[in-house]
Amino acid sequence: MCRVLLVDDEFMARAGLRATFDWAGNGYQLVGEAANGLRAMKWLENGEVDILITDIAMPVMDGLELTRRARELCPWVKVLLLSCHSDFDYVREGIRLGASDYILKPTLNADSLKTILDQMRVKLREEQANRELLEKYRDKQLAEQQEVLEKRLIQAVRGNEEACASLIANLKDIPQRYGMAVLQVRGSKPHSLEAEVRLSRGIESAKTLLYERLKAPVAAAIHPDLLIAVVPERVWSAGRAEEVVGQAIRDGELADRGYAAGISRLHRDLRELQAAFAEAQQALEDTFFYGPGSIVMAEERPEPACQPLPDHGDMLHLLKEALAAENHAEALLQLKRITGHWSRRYKTKQQVIDEAEQVLSLLTLSKHHNTVMVHHIRKLSKLDYAAEIAEHVEACFSSLPVPDDSGIPDTSLHGRIVMQAVQFMMEHFTEAISLQQVADEVNVSRNYFSEMFKKVTGKNFIDYLIALRVNRAKELLAESTLRVYEVAEQSGFNDVKHFSKQFKKIVGLSPGEYHGQPHKPGGEANSGKQDTLSEQKPFS
Repeated sequence: MCRVLLVDDEFMARAGLRATFDWAGNGYQLVGEAANGLRAMKWLENGEVDILITDIAMPVMDGLELTRRARELCPWVKVLLLSCHSDFDYVREGIRLGASDYILKPTLNADSLKTILDQMRVKLREEQANRELLEKYRDKQLAEQQEVLEKRLIQAVRGNEEACASLIANLKDIPQRYGMAVLQVRGSKPHSLEAEVRLSRGIESAKTLLYERLKAPVAAAIHPDLLIAVVPERVWSAGRAEEVVGQAIRDGELADRGYAAGISRLHRDLRELQAAFAEAQQALEDTFFYGPGSIVMAEERPEPACQPLPDHGDMLHLLKEALAAENHAEALLQLKRITGHWSRRYKTKQQVIDEAEQVLSLLTLSKHHNTVMVHHIRKLSKLDYAAEIAEHVEACFSSLPVPDDSGIPDTSLHGRIVMQAVQFMMEHFTEAISLQQVADEVNVSRNYFSEMFKKVTGKNFIDYLIALRVNRAKELLAESTLRVYEVAEQSGFNDVKHFSKQFKKIVGLSPGEYHGQPHKPGGEANSGKQDTLSEQKPFS
């Protein structure tokens, strides 16, 4: 319905206009009336008027000034001037200011008013249709220009210098410095057309939000599940790059999907786009160590460990020997040592995957393995995060049956109990745990557990616990600059003298001497001693 505002300083004139014409019946809505132009401004400022009917001669603000302001605020408004014979010069000025028509008050009646209003309404509709058509054309042009920019961005990050030059020419308003964000949708790949459409819609939704929230000059889907965006410096200056990227994703259609994002450092020149993209990709790869929904900034990459790691080859060899000897406890210990170093500080994503494949391949040494292990190795490529891979590898190991021991009836049960106890000890050996506490954990009596533990592992409980603590102390001495008493505390010894005595008894050197010795790749001092746990009696 067409909205009409009446403005006249004479109350009776306004009342006559209201009564003369069937406004609603003819498709018009009277939104209000005012005694002068100033009072009429509130409807115009709120954009609530389509047709303005105003007298010319009024106090405070006359009809000519009201016409001028109405056309400035709402260019679409049609103005009908009410005039007397003596006002013709004013009418002419009103037409010049943008009034659409005029009508003489003495000749005003319902028919003449309807004719003029209907003509104005037709004109309003024609102009509205033209505006919509023009807006569609402009939107289409902008979309085509943005699509070209997005293609140039994809080509530029792949090293196309011509595309990079084109971007520089078209993004003249880009801030002095910028960064690159890379977003990837994680999880199972779509296996149906409907799933592919949902993924595509989710990526487009995230792209739109990156444009809106980051005010990104350009963003593009470089793969069906990979989105890249140029991020302006002002987002960094507010310290909100990570927050804004994350919120843009969570507010879109990807909120219920697994995702991760990497963000580069700031760069000064668009010619560095390829380098910025490489940084963002590396940061994205590092989300492998943090899990779903993680966002990593390139500048947050931790420094590598100062001390050399225990040699992976040595740990793998010890795992191989334990598996061949069917010593589950020792094999689990070595497996935990390997997976314990699967972090961003020590490894790359590819190193973790390679080591996981090596470990799963070794599990085939067990005489109880089956061809399913090949399937488990293939599954590694479908896992997105380090924690998932570690969990998968340890689950594969746990699925191996505990070997039989003809010396003890129902050894499979005993083996599982001892394995559970060893698992608990490895998780708590730095605490003040006792034989009774571990026996309670596996729900057997203290004496029975002590005998069973010695039979299965070849060591009594306290020697096994001390060996775990000494092994931890050796790693700390080789990999850190902690003082001896700090190493003792972090290894589970509450008395530094007792620690030093047990350490020298097992290793052959005092902690201080061991710390000062050159170490083999596996972190072992050249003492001639072997790791006590690797000499345990294997499961029979």
